Amino acid sequence: MTDKWTIDVSLQHESYRVRAEALLRLEDGGEFVGVGIAEAGLRNGSTSQIGAYLAVTRALSDLTAELLETVASDVARSIEVDGIFAAQSAN
Repeated sequence: MTDKWTIDVSLQHESYRVRAEALLRLEDGGEFVGVGIAEAGLRNGSTSQIGAYLAVTRALSDLTAELLETVASDVARSIEVDGIFAAQSAN
């Protein structure tokens, strides 16, 4: 069995700032979004490219944090449910 998840990254360039958004789409229809912002030089310089890289890196890092938070929450819920079932089985 293979799952396919897709990440789309979009960039919005302003004069001195770049905003990146990383959207993770799951096969089941779920979505996670990460956002990153970086200062950048004027749009036509190498500084602009560095700003874009940094904004995308920050968006992917934010996306990672969103996923980790969801995993931690799911694990905590799972432990609670297992703990309740274990206590009921012991009675």
